[in-house]
Amino acid sequence: MSGDVHGTVVQARDVYLQSRGPTALDGLPPVAAEFTGRAADLSAVAEALGGPQPVVVSTGLAGVGKTTLAVKAAHDAASRFLGGVLFIDLHGYSTPVQPQTALATFLTALGVLRVPETQPEREALYRSRLAKHQPMLLVLDNVSSSDQVRALLPPGDQHRVLVTSRHTLGDLQGARRVEIDVLPADDSVTMLANLLQATDPADTRIADAPQAAHEIAELCGRLPLALGIVAALLSDDPRLPLTELVVLLQEARLAELSYDDLAVRAAFDLSHTRLAHEEQRLFRLLSLSPGPQISTEAAAALAGRSPQSTRKLLTGLRRAHMIESAEPHGWFRFHDLLRLYAAEHCEAEVEEVREAALARLIDYFADTAEQAGQQRPGFETRRRAHVWLRTERDSILAVIALAHRTGRHEQVLRLAFALGTFLYFFYSRRTSAEGISAYELALEAAVSLGDREAETKALIGLGRLHREMGHDEAARARYEAAATLSSDLGDDESQGRALHNLGLLARRRKDFDSAWQLYGGALARYRAGGLRSGEAQVHYSLGVLADTVGLSERAAEYFLDCIEISGDAGRNDLVGHAHKHLALLAWDTDQQEEVQRRLHAAHAAYLEGGHERKAEQLWRHFRKARRSRQSRD
Repeated sequence: MSGDVHGTVVQARDVYLQSRGPTALDGLPPVAAEFTGRAADLSAVAEALGGPQPVVVSTGLAGVGKTTLAVKAAHDAASRFLGGVLFIDLHGYSTPVQPQTALATFLTALGVLRVPETQPEREALYRSRLAKHQPMLLVLDNVSSSDQVRALLPPGDQHRVLVTSRHTLGDLQGARRVEIDVLPADDSVTMLANLLQATDPADTRIADAPQAAHEIAELCGRLPLALGIVAALLSDDPRLPLTELVVLLQEARLAELSYDDLAVRAAFDLSHTRLAHEEQRLFRLLSLSPGPQISTEAAAALAGRSPQSTRKLLTGLRRAHMIESAEPHGWFRFHDLLRLYAAEHCEAEVEEVREAALARLIDYFADTAEQAGQQRPGFETRRRAHVWLRTERDSILAVIALAHRTGRHEQVLRLAFALGTFLYFFYSRRTSAEGISAYELALEAAVSLGDREAETKALIGLGRLHREMGHDEAARARYEAAATLSSDLGDDESQGRALHNLGLLARRRKDFDSAWQLYGGALARYRAGGLRSGEAQVHYSLGVLADTVGLSERAAEYFLDCIEISGDAGRNDLVGHAHKHLALLAWDTDQQEEVQRRLHAAHAAYLEGGHERKAEQLWRHFRKARRSRQSRD
C-alpha cells in the first residue's frame, strides 16, 4: 500500500482483504433408504419446529432411529428455512465433539475464512453471524449432554434447532421434547421388506412368510437398528429361510444382531459406559426381576437401597433411555433387547450378589402382598391394596414361579396365600388359569415342606379357582381332598370351608339332597370351631337353597338367621346380601313396602362395611335378579 494517510490510524497485526469464503448451508445427509412410516413422529417434529420454542429435542433409546427421523424431518422442513440447514454429528456417545470444534465447523459453513482461536471469540462471531442471517435450521445429532449444545444455540427465536439424543436433556431449559419409540409391528415388517427388495426386487421372503416376518420383528424389539442388521443378513444370504433366522435369533439374539461394524450390543455399550457406577449396578440387577415391569420399591429391594436413592438412579437410567417409564407412575420397564443386554452384564456379577438380590426381591413381594391381604376394614385401604395387586399381578405370578424354581418354598406359600384373600378380585375368569398355576406351585411347595395345613389351604384355593372357571369336577376333587386332609388334622375351619363349597357345587348341579347334607356338615364344623363368620355364610347358602327348591318361608328364616349371625361376626357384606334376598322374597308376594325396606337395609349394610361399589350396584343387581326369577317362574 502507498500514498498519503489521513484521519484515524488503526494498528492491526493482520489484515485480510479477501471476500467472504464459500458457504455450506445445505449439508443434510440424504434420507436413509430404510426410512419407513413414522407419520405421527414426523408430524410431531414438524409441529414442534413450527412452534414458539426454538429448540426441539428428539430423544429415544439407542438404535430407535432418531437420526434417520431427524434427517427426514429436516428435509421436509428445509423449504421453511430460507437461510439454509446446518448439520453436525456430535458423536456424544463415542468421542464427543467439543463445542469449540463444532463452532469452528459451523463458522466455516457460514463462510468465515479465519475462525478465531478461543471458544468465547467463536461464540461471539457465531451468534453475530446468525443474528443477521435469514432463518436457519440447525440439526445437532447424537448429543450426550446439554453442555455439548449450549454454545451452539442461536440468538433470538427466528432460527430452529433440532437435537437428537439418547438422553432426555431435561436441563436444556425451554426445549420441546419429542419422544421416539420403536416402530409399530406392521411398519417393522414393511421396513424389512423394503430393504430386501431394494437389494433384490425379486426377494419375496417377507411377503411369503408374514408370520415369521412378524416374529423376527418382535425378536428385534421392533428396533430399527436391529431390523436393519437383520435385513443385511438376509440380503447376504438370499437362500436363508425366515424360519431358520427366527431360530437363530431365539437362541442368541444379541450375538446374531451384528453385521460388520453394525451391532446392537455395540450401540448399547456406548450408552452403558456413560452411566454412573451405581446406575450400572442397578441396571444389571433390574434384569433379575421376572415381571414385565418393576416399581421403585421393588427396585430398591433388589438393590438393597432406600426407595429415595433408588428413585434417583432409576430417573438417571430413564433419562439415558436404558429403561422406560411404565404405568402407573413410579413403575419402569425394559425394552426387550436392553433386558437381554442387562442380563448379560448381570451374569458377570458374583453369584452371591445375584442370589442376595433375588432373595430381597422375593421377600419384598411376599411382605407387601401379605400387607395388601390384611387391608380389609376400610374402603380406601382395600382400594389401594386392589390397585397394587392389579398393577403387580403379572409380576407377582412371575415371582411365585421364580421362588418355586429357586427352592424358596416358604415364600411361594406366603405369596399365594396372601393373595388368597383377594382370589375373586385377583383372578378373574380370564386370568384364573394363571391363578391355578400359582396355587399348583403352592401345593407342590407345601408337599415339599411336609406342611399339611398349607397343603389343605392350597387345595381349597385350587377348588375355588376351578369353581370360578366352571371346572366343577376339578373343583370337586380338590375340595374332597381338602375335606379329608382337614378332617385328619382336626381343622374345623378348613373342613367347614371344603364341605360348604362342595355343597355349592352340588346345588349348581341340582343335587339338592347332597347340598342339604353338605351344608349341614359345614355348619356343624363351623359351630364346633366357634366360627361365626362361617356359620353366617352357610346360613346364607341354606337360604338360597331353600328358595331354589320353593321353600320360601324356610328361606326367609335362614336369611334372618344370617343377618343376626353376620352382625355379630362383622360381616356387613353378608347382611346386605341377605336383606337383598329377603327383598326378592317380598317381591314374589307383592309386599312393596317390605321390598323397599329390605333394599334400604341392604344399602346401609354395604355402606357400613365399606362396600361402596356393592351399594352403588344394589338396585341394578336387584332388577336383574328379579327378571331372572320371573323367567324361572
